[in-house]
Amino acid sequence: MPRTVIHDHDGHVDDLLSCILLWLSPEIDLQAVGITNGDCYAPQIFEATQKIATFLDIDGPEIAVTEDEVPNQFPDNWRRESYIINELPLFEDNYLKKPYQQGRPRRIDSVFLDCLSNSKMPLTVVTTGPLTNMARLLDAHPELKEKIQEFIIMGGAVSVKGNVEEPGHDGSAEWNVYADPIAFKQIVDTKLPIKLITLDLTNEMPVTKDFIGKLEAQAERSRASALAAKLWSLVKGFDYYFWDTITAAVAIEPGLFTFKDIKIDVSTSGKTMGRTSQALFGKKVQLATQVNKQGFEDLLLSTLSIR
Repeated sequence: MPRTVIHDHDGHVDDLLSCILLWLSPEIDLQAVGITNGDCYAPQIFEATQKIATFLDIDGPEIAVTEDEVPNQFPDNWRRESYIINELPLFEDNYLKKPYQQGRPRRIDSVFLDCLSNSKMPLTVVTTGPLTNMARLLDAHPELKEKIQEFIIMGGAVSVKGNVEEPGHDGSAEWNVYADPIAFKQIVDTKLPIKLITLDLTNEMPVTKDFIGKLEAQAERSRASALAAKLWSLVKGFDYYFWDTITAAVAIEPGLFTFKDIKIDVSTSGKTMGRTSQALFGKKVQLATQVNKQGFEDLLLSTLSIR
């Protein structure tokens, strides 16, 4: 039986790729997609997500948007990729098809509230961006906690350097947590089961030329593979890793991963804002420590080949 999932992401290349994987996987029943105004401009990525669904001729989840800014905004030059993604030439024939979703999108909190409230079974929440929306939703509706089976979160750097390079910061934090560390702490403090994918693991998983070559080889017969190859080409020349796609894979095939129970805390202020660290009196999470690399890449290629 497929795992029922809602996906909250913040719209950059890897977020969209993780969303496509969850959407296509036969192991996942994707109920809703939320686009946070984090590492993107959310209205642009809402349009792009509609175009992706139309291009791939897929249906299913409602796409929701929240345009509120996160407390610590991502760099503007990262966010402006949204405009490039929304105008990819691959989408130029979409006007011949019926749009995926009509009208203005609803807010993420409204859509996720409906999904959780009406679900007969607890859902899995996959987050590949800041936790602003989920923290706000559970603060307003704490009864929804019983409708969540677990969180699968991309965020944090426990024993490695972070990727935040902002004035006055010591560089110890990972961006998804730094963008809204209070929200991250609120979710951890719920004591709901959490599988945490951090830079500790993803730093060992770069997107390689060999993988892209295999993806391009199947792109001629697979629209999803062609789209994925194009999205990854937008970050060619940068050090790019399987951050969010690993997180999607945890939901799809958790047996590829090894986890360890640890207790963590997060700094919410000062030069260490957003730093996640082990703490004796912290909250327990399952930290992803290892992944079957070949199995993971095979999963991506086989899932993308579906469409």
